[in-house]
Amino acid sequence: MRIILLTFWRAFKEKTKFCPIEFERVIEIMREKVAQHLYSLMMNEGKLLETLELFKDFFLLGRGELFLAFIDSADNMMQHSVAKKSSDSDINRLFLKSYTQLGFSNEDHVEKFRLKFVNGLPKSKSAEQVPSKWNDLTLTYDVQWPLHVLFTADVMAEYNKIFMCLLKLSRCQIALQTAWSVSTRSGCKFDADLLNLRSNVAYLIDQLQYYLHVDVLETNYTILLKEIKETKDFEAIRRAHNKFLGEIQAWSFLSDESENNLSSAPVSQLIDLVIILGFQTAVKFTEVSDSELKGPSVKKLDSNYEHVVLIMVALLESSAARQHNSLMNQLLLRVDYNGFFSNKRNQKKEKLRKAALSSKVVNHPAS
Repeated sequence: MRIILLTFWRAFKEKTKFCPIEFERVIEIMREKVAQHLYSLMMNEGKLLETLELFKDFFLLGRGELFLAFIDSADNMMQHSVAKKSSDSDINRLFLKSYTQLGFSNEDHVEKFRLKFVNGLPKSKSAEQVPSKWNDLTLTYDVQWPLHVLFTADVMAEYNKIFMCLLKLSRCQIALQTAWSVSTRSGCKFDADLLNLRSNVAYLIDQLQYYLHVDVLETNYTILLKEIKETKDFEAIRRAHNKFLGEIQAWSFLSDESENNLSSAPVSQLIDLVIILGFQTAVKFTEVSDSELKGPSVKKLDSNYEHVVLIMVALLESSAARQHNSLMNQLLLRVDYNGFFSNKRNQKKEKLRKAALSSKVVNHPAS
């Protein structure tokens, strides 16, 4: 690199007249050389592809079995009063234990990540409605040279935002699966309406999980790897990586505004309400087995569920009709499979229309 710079310096030193076009050409050549050098450092010294795979496994919950085991082992501690005294070392000990128990041999990988409790994080509606030490849990990574050029503090904050969203959804999914397990093993007889509610909410959570992990994360990760392998330019890698994070946040409804001009806030809030319903439904199975009925009734939860899903379907339909985006259509298809909810909404509209006409006839009979 020093030899290249000296060569250009000598070339310009010998010039008697300054040429802007020639100067721009030389600057661009130098930029390309530096970008190629950084690319080489990232790929060889920094092992970028291996690091991205680790980020996918941990920040994006690609190792589903690991987080299933971890949530199962840590949930009791996190939900009870003992969690107030739990430290970072306690939770990391459980995380490492879950990792080794699953037979993963490379502890160097997991030791680069560290779970950390952070007070004062912005709280979503589900975090406020379902308080837990889980809501303060973040994930950090020990970024080493030269990867710090790509994985800046702001970039790591974005990864952590995605991690917390996916972890919350996974916890809800596991809680509902555990509730089903309780219903099959317990000697208690559970109300049919409660079992049906659990099944409905679990279906929606499963569809959201599949959409995020397959349609959004896996698809965009494949695109990112393809773009990295097709270039030798560090700036091209940075742009591809920024686009990767941007697409994930937009289509996970975590960003303020997605590229298709659909405001993420309404969808994000609806997903949050579904997660609240999931946790509240799962708790009902514990209440029944303990004969301690608390919180909203099953009828109320079922009514809330139907209301939230109908609004979500209407919002997704409206956006999909305007934008014709494949991801939005995919999410709509997963949530409203076979048009179940849209048909239900149309039936309600028709029922209200007929009721309004009937009322009009009664109040204004034909003369």
